[in-house]
Amino acid sequence: MPIDSIISHPRDGQPDYKLECHLEDTKSRMLSLGRFEGSEACSEQRVASVIGLLHDFGKVTPAFQRKVHPTVEFHGPPQQTYHARLGALAAFWVVQEIGGDDRDALAAFIAISRHHGSLPDAVPHVFTDIYRTETDEKNNVKGWATDQVESIGQPENELHARKADELLVRAGNDTTTWNRFARAIADESVYESLAELVSERRGYSKKEDVDSLPSELYDRTLRYWGHLTLADKTSAAGISRSKLEREPLALEALDTYVEGLEANDELEQTLNRFREQARNVAPENAVDRLLDDEADVGRLTLPTGLGKTFTGITTALTLRDEIAKRRKLVEEPTVVYALPFTSIIEQTREIFEDPDIWDADPAGHALTVHHYLSETVTRVDSEVGTDGEAETDQRTRADAMLGESWRSGTVLTTFVQLFESLAGPRNSQGLKFPALQDAVIILDEPQALPKRWWAAIPRLVRTLRTEFDATVIAMTATQPALFETTDDLSAVELLDDVDEYYHHARRVRYTIDDSVWTFGASDAETIPLDHETAGERIVDAVSHGANAGATERSALTVCNTIASSRRLTESVAQASEMTVEHIGKTYREVLERAEGTSTVGRTATDDGRFGGTERIDQLASAVLDRLGFAPDGEWDGSDSGPVNDASWSWSRAEQPPFFLATFNSRYRPKDRRVLIRLADVLTDCDVPFVLVSTQAVEAGVDLSFARVYRDLAPLDSIVQAAGRCNRSFEWGEEKGRVTVWLLDDPDDPNGGVDRTPAKYVYGTDLGSHLTIITETLRDTLETQSDVDEFTVTRRAVPTYFERIREKALASQELLDHIERCEAKQLGRKSLIQEDYPTVDIIVAVTDREKTLLEAIGDAFNDGNTPRAYELLQQASDLRVSIPARDAEGTLTQATRVDRKRRGEQEGVQILAYRPETAGGSYDLDSGGFVANDNDVVAGRFTVL
Repeated sequence: MPIDSIISHPRDGQPDYKLECHLEDTKSRMLSLGRFEGSEACSEQRVASVIGLLHDFGKVTPAFQRKVHPTVEFHGPPQQTYHARLGALAAFWVVQEIGGDDRDALAAFIAISRHHGSLPDAVPHVFTDIYRTETDEKNNVKGWATDQVESIGQPENELHARKADELLVRAGNDTTTWNRFARAIADESVYESLAELVSERRGYSKKEDVDSLPSELYDRTLRYWGHLTLADKTSAAGISRSKLEREPLALEALDTYVEGLEANDELEQTLNRFREQARNVAPENAVDRLLDDEADVGRLTLPTGLGKTFTGITTALTLRDEIAKRRKLVEEPTVVYALPFTSIIEQTREIFEDPDIWDADPAGHALTVHHYLSETVTRVDSEVGTDGEAETDQRTRADAMLGESWRSGTVLTTFVQLFESLAGPRNSQGLKFPALQDAVIILDEPQALPKRWWAAIPRLVRTLRTEFDATVIAMTATQPALFETTDDLSAVELLDDVDEYYHHARRVRYTIDDSVWTFGASDAETIPLDHETAGERIVDAVSHGANAGATERSALTVCNTIASSRRLTESVAQASEMTVEHIGKTYREVLERAEGTSTVGRTATDDGRFGGTERIDQLASAVLDRLGFAPDGEWDGSDSGPVNDASWSWSRAEQPPFFLATFNSRYRPKDRRVLIRLADVLTDCDVPFVLVSTQAVEAGVDLSFARVYRDLAPLDSIVQAAGRCNRSFEWGEEKGRVTVWLLDDPDDPNGGVDRTPAKYVYGTDLGSHLTIITETLRDTLETQSDVDEFTVTRRAVPTYFERIREKALASQELLDHIERCEAKQLGRKSLIQEDYPTVDIIVAVTDREKTLLEAIGDAFNDGNTPRAYELLQQASDLRVSIPARDAEGTLTQATRVDRKRRGEQEGVQILAYRPETAGGSYDLDSGGFVANDNDVVAGRFTVL
């Protein structure tokens, strides 16, 4: 049967989707999703229209139509059915014909060429993949576009040629006809025009030349590509535009909540005045300095305990509303709240989900919590090489797409998601770019960004500013010199007298241990502190508080590696003369009893997750009861609010034991939330309690201890750890005690300084890094004991950042990749150490969780992908990232959750982990997931 219509793709139970309808819809969606400038003759808006109208132009080919029409068959080389390259060539040609500049024309080409895959390195892609293959006189099989044009021109394919002409004229003007385009392909003038932008002539031939690229090509390509990707996929999937609308969180809800907060004493009243002062001043200054004066970055610098989070959110929502008003937007732009680690998202999300504030549903249009779960769903661009498969737009999955595209009023995410999406994004990552248009972006604790990225981050922020008109707020207690070292950006402080806030927030005094004070000093030998002695000191301090009748009976110790934290946990337990109760062990018993049996229909909790807030409070209260605590009357279940908002007391006649807990990123999010709840209660119960943690506790975790011990680390990390000490002045002004020491190698105590966890973690990126830290301390502090907090935060930390900047630790390579539009090279980089690849596993401990894992696999196996992804989302709180070497060496029996073969590129790259059958262990009382107790090297290098 002959083909009588040109379609984009068939649709189940509906008429085939006509190609011109899909193209027009994609164009319309691109323009509505973005805000493209439209004042010039060949404006951004005009170019975006061309991209939308021609991105699938290659589908007019006879081969593709035979491939997708159900009534005919195609027999021939698969590359003849590809459509992206021909569409890219058509768009490039039309943009040039209507007067577009080189940057827009080349950006349009690259965006369409890879709209089903990841962005390439511009120069080799254009010069080698396209120019060389298409102009090869030896009939290169990789040069299929020229052959496709010839096939459209055959007399028997008049329908295809007519449609091609109609589409080209509609996208351009009366002169951009099919005949002229076909001649430009045949005489190779299109290819020559492309090559001119990526090469230079040397003698008789052309050679690749990155200096020929239009400036800021990368920025413009990101924008066109991201908008096209989302517009195309939502159109192909038939997603209504109403599902892309955002629901803003009202600022008034937060105002009402804050007004209802009460102070318990005079000190709290004074602090509340400063908190409210900051919350009033910062938004006003943000409007004046970021919108009126058009500064690029607003710095919000506040000490821990002075309401930084509420001030930042208030500022962001104020800017959002003002931007919508000034720019006459149809809806309020997105607020993006980015945090350093996935492990600390959970506590921040509770602010947005708090019934007393917004009660936001993370599955709705008001809030997206990007757990990165969808980022392990990998799709491969099939139109690469000569043995692929034509993209027919029939693989698009709506539910995953909406989560990946950030189509919510507020998005809670991580630095990795934000900046790795901007730096060499995969196809799914590009879906979020339209949400960045006019967005207000909070970078919470930007000093946690890896220092090797410090040159690239300002450049990527410039992209956010120039291409997306986004507004950026850097929020921290220890502002790094991140945006002051570039001429491209201007940064302004959003508070008028920052020092005033620090003078009124003196919570702690510091002690610098001899093991740190002598490090790098020419006149002293550095002897790292062994874990046994450290454990004895911690126990002595906590026990001394108990003997004196004081309330300073809690301590947090932050280690640099998981192996160190495990060893210190053992040392603390051995040093205690009291009975030791490890709360992780008790929690495991409660968890297994509470979730012993279940059906899949009863797996989800109040918000559809295994770790829903209601379930977390139920588990935490059950653990407290089993440990021997009782509420003081006002808490009678999760309906009364979070378990840690109530007062709890020791309820047994005998003296309480010594409570001990471990915390790191190897615990599942669900378990971390329970442990944080328990720790928050225990620090307020006047019982001896020690929490041994890694850096996972340093940012975004609202815990407060009487004492904090920190293994040697960058000064900003030390200050972050100190932020967990006397956080809300529970023990009075300057009553918190912070000790900084240098722990030895847990596996080789005689290994010396070079084998310490601090050296492993912080000494590899810059050989003298630890010396810079300790020299800064000696140069800025007058003494090593009883050191004032203001001196450390406002003198030592800025000096440290300046010295790091002078050492040029940041990678120039990343910056070069951006300027050369080398997205493929950028995509190989990561904010996480590139030599520390990870694999994600879903850890099923209880019968209930194992039932869920089976249900996920069954759904994938049965082809019920919507149900599979729904269940997979429920399992997000059971997920742990582990070193890839552990997965390969220990978890050899673990299968993928989608039951595909391990190593297969497509699908869900997550392992289903059942500790009793897949190797390794998951122990709540010894640090979560453990691959192999004897693996010394892995333990040393594993942080967080």
